[in-house]
Amino acid sequence: MRACLLSFLLFCSSLFCAKAASVYIGALVNTESRVGREKKVAIEIAARHYNSSSSSLLLSVREFSSSADPLEIYTKARDLMNWGAEAIIGAGTWPEVAILARLATTPTPSTPMPFLVRMSYPNSGEPRCLSDVVRSYNWRRVIVVYEDDNYGSISGVLPLLSDELRAGGSRIDYHIALPPWHTVSDDDAADTVRRKLKHVPPQLSKVFIVLRSSPELAVHLFKEAKLLGMMTKGHVWIVNDDITALLDSTDLSPSFISSYMQGVVGISAFVNTTTSFFRDFSSEFQQRFDQEYGTKGQQPGMHAVRAYDAVHALAHAAAGRAEDRSSVALLEGVLLGNISGLSGSISFTREGGLPEEGRGNSAFRVINVVGRSYRELGFWSERHGFFEEETEMGHGRPVFWPGGTGKTPGGWGMLRIGVPNHTTFNQFVKVEYNDSSGKVKEVTGFCIDVFREILKHLSYDLNYEFIPFRGSYDDLVNRVPLQVIDAAVGDITILAKRAVDVSFTEPILSSGLAMMVPLRPNHTPWTLAKPFTADVWFLILATLTYTAGVLWYLERDSNPEFHGTWCVQLGAALWLIFSTIFFAHGRIHNYYTKTVMVVWLLVVFILTSSFTANLSSILVTEKLGAVPPGSRVGYDGDAFVLKYLKDVLGYKERNIEWIRSPEAYSEAFKSNKISAAYLETPYIRVFLSRYKDFTVSGETHRLGGFGFVFPKDSPLATDFSQVILQLAENGALNNLEKKWFSVTLSSSPTPDNKRKKESLSLDSFWALFLLTGCTSTIILLVFSAHSFLPTKARAAAVSFEPLRQSFKKVWTATAKLNEKRESLKSSEQQGSGMNSP
Repeated sequence: MRACLLSFLLFCSSLFCAKAASVYIGALVNTESRVGREKKVAIEIAARHYNSSSSSLLLSVREFSSSADPLEIYTKARDLMNWGAEAIIGAGTWPEVAILARLATTPTPSTPMPFLVRMSYPNSGEPRCLSDVVRSYNWRRVIVVYEDDNYGSISGVLPLLSDELRAGGSRIDYHIALPPWHTVSDDDAADTVRRKLKHVPPQLSKVFIVLRSSPELAVHLFKEAKLLGMMTKGHVWIVNDDITALLDSTDLSPSFISSYMQGVVGISAFVNTTTSFFRDFSSEFQQRFDQEYGTKGQQPGMHAVRAYDAVHALAHAAAGRAEDRSSVALLEGVLLGNISGLSGSISFTREGGLPEEGRGNSAFRVINVVGRSYRELGFWSERHGFFEEETEMGHGRPVFWPGGTGKTPGGWGMLRIGVPNHTTFNQFVKVEYNDSSGKVKEVTGFCIDVFREILKHLSYDLNYEFIPFRGSYDDLVNRVPLQVIDAAVGDITILAKRAVDVSFTEPILSSGLAMMVPLRPNHTPWTLAKPFTADVWFLILATLTYTAGVLWYLERDSNPEFHGTWCVQLGAALWLIFSTIFFAHGRIHNYYTKTVMVVWLLVVFILTSSFTANLSSILVTEKLGAVPPGSRVGYDGDAFVLKYLKDVLGYKERNIEWIRSPEAYSEAFKSNKISAAYLETPYIRVFLSRYKDFTVSGETHRLGGFGFVFPKDSPLATDFSQVILQLAENGALNNLEKKWFSVTLSSSPTPDNKRKKESLSLDSFWALFLLTGCTSTIILLVFSAHSFLPTKARAAAVSFEPLRQSFKKVWTATAKLNEKRESLKSSEQQGSGMNSP
């Protein structure tokens, strides 16, 4: 973080009295890097500008290389002091600045560097910008890479970044701390980086933030990352200004950028280039940079701007001094000064840093490495966050990610997805192993299909591996908050006690606890008698007998078939009455008889129709097996089901049997080991698809459904839930259910455990029997009265002829209706015969 390492230190010198009209400023810069070269050119331009309009400013610049050791830097700083420097601008890394600070004064615990003035804000906006980049892509875990030193400079920035990440719902998974690069030999450089990168656990995040790096480390870092496959699809690299500042320099060649840094996202300090002050400075800067280093079109960055402003701050403080030429007076002048520079208004706090209220002006460009250079994605400021143009808020330009993909990486690393190793019903999750190696060969099932379908609809990629878990479902869920696994997928029931420490997705399948019982065939030797109750059968027989007697009495004189012995007459009467059931009765001679027969035929028609309909219902329905009080019931071993059976349904534990497989359920029912089984409804659907002689009985006790498990408040749970709702709305979940489950509970057999109550009772037919009984009795009485009349009176019975004619017409109409009904039935039978194959 070079912007915050630009500083200057104030010294006492014996030359001040002799040369009171001038100010002596020294500078130490690393001119092997582009940043150091920018600072050197900017400092020289600032000195020339000041000398052209004010009193004399004497500048002496000492250059050093990246490989310079602390002793060399110390010696060069001592030379500047001997030359008479009142202040030294340290344009280097924090270790270099710390060496200079020790020259200024003896540090104390309360003021370790009292004469150090920093051209940076106390809390740099860089960590916040990096955190906002992470948050904007919904990454929740990152790995931080940084170059450490012996001065603790990273200790101030790293906690700030960690706090910003936590505020956005993210966290640092792992630290890759590399040693100070000047302490690493060239022979060990590649091995040092490679060992650090190899030690990163593969299941951790694949989002890397480079928080601090020297140019030499950056080269080795990206080379080794490319060789180790860490610049491929699914990885993310975010770099700070240490590295983005090198993209326009010779430190990182275009060929290196195109070979090793494709897809890197970086932030770079933003400079306002719209002012005339900056345009004039930029023009001169480019000329001088080209003359000195042979690089055309080199635009000055924030480092050059801050270096320019540092010279002006010192010169302004020196010019405002009176007779007091001490370093304390110069320091007071700097801290109390307020000037307008290239970077805006410049003032300092008493602690020697830029004021807190000015940090809102901190801004960065967000760039994306593509090809041999980079492109700008937008800008970020502490006041407004991300915006694509300087006057337009927004953040959504397409990004080229490592591996050549345009789809945002998930950044979760290799997710460890726990799945049940063994389930009672493997249609939900089935783990297959390779016979030779014993490794997982394939994981299939409804839950796995749903999981993979969700991944297709996420806006980012997820890398995962399934880890079979041998144990209870509660133990599987508990592995998630313990961070043994990252998520759990399977037929996991959403329960209140489980949701305390984890987050569940929306249910992928609704569920409830229901009782399953076997079906018994509803067929007995007396099935034909079930359509009517015993009372109805008795009344049918009684009515039939009574009607047969009435018919015999009415027909015995006029019908030849009723002549003969009493046995013949009884048989003729019974035959006549029974034949009416099939509408095949013989000839009737007496009109009184015909009147009785009309009513009797109506009764027979209604009774036979009711019998046929009710018998058909009986033959196609089943009845439930009895569940006697205190009988044993089965369950699948889930602890919460056992608790529900005991606490809610009141079963004794001795009456609850753990059944381990679908086959075991069938055997347990056959052997009468259990009378019923309590299963969740999805399991019942699977069971009924294989075994047809069972059904659900009683009410279904509602449960939370099946869901996937993620860490508490994980954004993955939110994203998965949103996709699950989409799949439910577009029918994809329903299609997966049809693929794996061929039976729904609505299509299971309807039990008929109360057939006796459904047999037709006397309540349905008493009016019918009353009608036929009263009709037969009235006709019998009229006929008897007519028979006992004298002959003259009987002759007068001719007056009954109109009544007889009316009966005849009714009888004829009834006979025709019967013939028409029989002809239609015959036609239907012939038609069905012709259509059959």
